[in-house]
Amino acid sequence: MSRMSIHHPNRALSQEEMEARRLTAVPYFRRKWSERRIAEKLGVSSPSIHAWKVAWKERGEKGLHSGEYGPASRLSKRDERVVRRKILKGASVYGFSGDFWTLARLTSAIKQWTGVEYEDRSVWHVLHRLGFSCQKPVKRALERDEKAIRTWLNETWPTIKKRASNMA
Repeated sequence: MSRMSIHHPNRALSQEEMEARRLTAVPYFRRKWSERRIAEKLGVSSPSIHAWKVAWKERGEKGLHSGEYGPASRLSKRDERVVRRKILKGASVYGFSGDFWTLARLTSAIKQWTGVEYEDRSVWHVLHRLGFSCQKPVKRALERDEKAIRTWLNETWPTIKKRASNMA
């Protein structure tokens, strides 16, 4: 697992980017542009602009700021720090074969560490909140010879390419 961007997997823009886009509408609200014209200018739907305008009229720019989304975490902030720290130590430290985490392993480990039980599919949201992303382990042959690979890439491959370009 590694650090990740703040993008939700099903969202094109981050919360911060969406907030910034909402705030760009404010000068147009002040100039009394039509909602349709603002929507075209910013590339969003008219219903979105309408909702933004209502929020802006009711609460000013604060109404356009990002809020908290989704249900509250079942893990306390302290538990989240503990889980994050333990994940970074690696799976093998906690008795798993191979130093990689799977959702099933993390579900089991989080319950053991904190007493909080999740479904495997829900652990993804915890990981996202903690700044992790899905990664696939790189599979390499045990017999892999790094020196031979470098030699081939730096010496053999350029020769092959050169011969091929001379034949063309």
